[in-house]
Amino acid sequence: MDAALSLPLTLVVAQAGAGKTVLLNQWATDHGGVRFVWVDVEAGDDDPVRFARRLLAELAVVRPDISGLARMTSLNAGGIGGPLLQALAMELASFPELVIVLDDLHHLSNRTLLADLGVLVSAIPPNVHIVISTRVDPPIAWSGLRLRNKLLEIRQADLALTEPESAELLARMTGRDIPAEVMQVLVARTEGWAAGVQLAGITLRVHPDASDFVAEFGGTDRLIAEYLTEEVLAALPQRDRALLLRMSPLEDMTAGLVDHVLERSDALQLFERLERESMFLVSLDAHRERFRFHQLFRDLLRYRLRYEDPEQEVEVLVRAAEFHRARGQLPTAIEYLLRAGAWDRALDATMALGSEIFERGEMRTVIRWITTVPESVRTDRLDVSLELGILVGMQGEAAHAVDILSRVTNDLRATDGERAIAHAWISATTQWNPHPDETLRAAERAIDLLQSGPASPIPDVMRLTTPELLRTLTIGSGGRSHFLAGDLREAEAWLTRALDSEGIAYPPYRVGVLGSLALIRIWCGRAVEAELLVAEAFETAATSGLLAHPVIADAYLARAMVALERGSPDIAAAPLRDGTIRAEANHRTQLLWLARCQQAMLAVANGCLDEALELTDLSEHDAVSAPAPAILDRLIAARMTVLRRLGRPEESLRLRGGAAPTSATIAFETVAASLALGRTDSAHRMMPAMRAVFEVEGLRGDLQRLSAMAWTAELDGDHRTALDLIDASIDRAEPDGLIEVFMATDSVVLDLIAELAAERGGLAAAVIARRRQVEPQDANADLPEPLTERELEILAYLPNHSTSAELARFCFVSVNTLKTHMAHIYRKLAVTDRSAAIARARELGLLDRVNRTARSHA
Repeated sequence: MDAALSLPLTLVVAQAGAGKTVLLNQWATDHGGVRFVWVDVEAGDDDPVRFARRLLAELAVVRPDISGLARMTSLNAGGIGGPLLQALAMELASFPELVIVLDDLHHLSNRTLLADLGVLVSAIPPNVHIVISTRVDPPIAWSGLRLRNKLLEIRQADLALTEPESAELLARMTGRDIPAEVMQVLVARTEGWAAGVQLAGITLRVHPDASDFVAEFGGTDRLIAEYLTEEVLAALPQRDRALLLRMSPLEDMTAGLVDHVLERSDALQLFERLERESMFLVSLDAHRERFRFHQLFRDLLRYRLRYEDPEQEVEVLVRAAEFHRARGQLPTAIEYLLRAGAWDRALDATMALGSEIFERGEMRTVIRWITTVPESVRTDRLDVSLELGILVGMQGEAAHAVDILSRVTNDLRATDGERAIAHAWISATTQWNPHPDETLRAAERAIDLLQSGPASPIPDVMRLTTPELLRTLTIGSGGRSHFLAGDLREAEAWLTRALDSEGIAYPPYRVGVLGSLALIRIWCGRAVEAELLVAEAFETAATSGLLAHPVIADAYLARAMVALERGSPDIAAAPLRDGTIRAEANHRTQLLWLARCQQAMLAVANGCLDEALELTDLSEHDAVSAPAPAILDRLIAARMTVLRRLGRPEESLRLRGGAAPTSATIAFETVAASLALGRTDSAHRMMPAMRAVFEVEGLRGDLQRLSAMAWTAELDGDHRTALDLIDASIDRAEPDGLIEVFMATDSVVLDLIAELAAERGGLAAAVIARRRQVEPQDANADLPEPLTERELEILAYLPNHSTSAELARFCFVSVNTLKTHMAHIYRKLAVTDRSAAIARARELGLLDRVNRTARSHA
């Protein structure tokens, strides 16, 4: 085990009762100078939110400031999640040497969670070591660690007690002189299995003849366990045997629970006696207030009780549920009721839970409770179907949620109130749905039902379905649907109505609506208004404990977009990352597409055009995960920008295939690509027809239109008009500090702004300062032998012309003359072929300059 302190992962795999936990406890005790974090994995930890919180809570004992990281786990239904893993790995690097023990990992079956653990192991820093104990190998690929000798594996054969160890254990347990030959046979037949040796020792304490016992003893590990347990139980007085059987259905046992369930008053003394008699009782805390039976022993006791008296098992489970429910411990009560098969009572207890499920992000557990109940029992409970649909939707499984809720809307037994709930929560799946028209129809139906006043009362589901809350949810969802569809005016109108509705007092709804409205405002270039809305969203989230909740994702992304539009990509990076983490928490696909669009814009702003090109590649997505129309338009426009700036305007135009622009940014890029090709006549024809498209996106669209007009005028030789148009554009952009909308234009426009900056300063000067940040220095002048203007011109055409003959014709030179120029270019750039020349030119930042040269020649 000491080798574990030099490796990232140690895997202890052996059957129940092999001594895994004892080994790890003793090893930890022997290494007092090393900090240990210990997580006893339980069945409930299959819920990723619960598991992540438990792990982070234990880590916080070592370093309390890491507790803030726990807020990232909210609603992370698919697993711990990539961004949280990265953040955790970085935090762990600042810990002292640390061993994280995950004991009994076999309780986890959630493959996403297990895969996340595999990622965590591969990412942990050298000061951290993870030790896993389990009965079965987890379905995680460790082959890479094995090949690099980074994995220590301890298995059943390594844990088997030797003959001297087994003999010593038996001697201590029995307090009897057992003949050596008897001991030898017994040790051989147990094959070092610690639990088998222990069970044998208990039986030998009361068996009159050790030789007879050993003679009858044999079989596989499973049979040994069954045989020895029967012997232990048979050797007990009937009263004690019945007592153990009745206690066996209980999980964590306290004196109060046992006294209530068994109708006695001496549970503390009972625990002490069972410990003295080595009846497989395990203490769960340092104060010795919570206990459980050894798992194998408990499981076998339960089997016997179920076989002998199943009604008594149900009675114990129900009484345990009553005990916990009376103390407000509903989750534990529900678990007992489900085990008892008390389906209706379990559902009633589940339905008594409120909105804290949503606020704390613990949907997976409640979904498991509901789906554990046979569907035939749930059929008549439309309230349960509604809650299940809501929870599944919150968890990010939008299609499944819509299916469940649609069945309620189509159920002849459903009341108008139940239908209103179903339609409202279908509309709430809009941030997961690539078809906002569908969620908008659901919102309109819900509003109609709510306005007409349902004839029957609206059921209370998680205290989230009052008429006021449903109206706010539905109007806000309708606003988001309009936004994703590209109807920005309607989106703003709906979200403003939601902000004025009664249900907006509920903090998660207020945070979400404020963030969504902020996104629309900055989408249209209204940065000051967006900034104020974001500030209010964060203030509400901070006072309500929602800073880690997915509902704050919109506000984070709006904050990132404000920074981007103001020409501060360095400031945008952090809120973009935080917004992505929260959107990933419950798989809000449309917000993730929006985040990806912002990542592409960030890459463009930082001059990483190849990265932006990769981010805007839309070839790999399906109909379910596709971006909604508004976000698709922005992604296409971003790709058009990248292609144009890479000197590929023809390819930029081909992206649209001749279709009419559907957004201001695409309209601008369509004109920009034409101007980059010197087609001012096309720009003149397009601009009037596109005016309405530009106007849809308000200020930002107007700035793009004015910039395109100024660019066109300058290429036409009308310098005065071009300056006037840019001057008007700067006037309009200045109050909101918008910079990046100009940076996405062209050197022609930026040169006009530079001319204005000398006179007026302000935003014009800020745009030019930003230009100096991102535009490379004249790398050509720094070359040992600079390229000539003619060579720069030829370099500009290399990416878009495949053959030397074609390029020669375009440059009006012979093929031989072209080859001479190419040879000079290769020599000066220190490359040997065409592809390398293009790559080197991009690396040096030459293509932006040479593309301007090519346009001027055209």
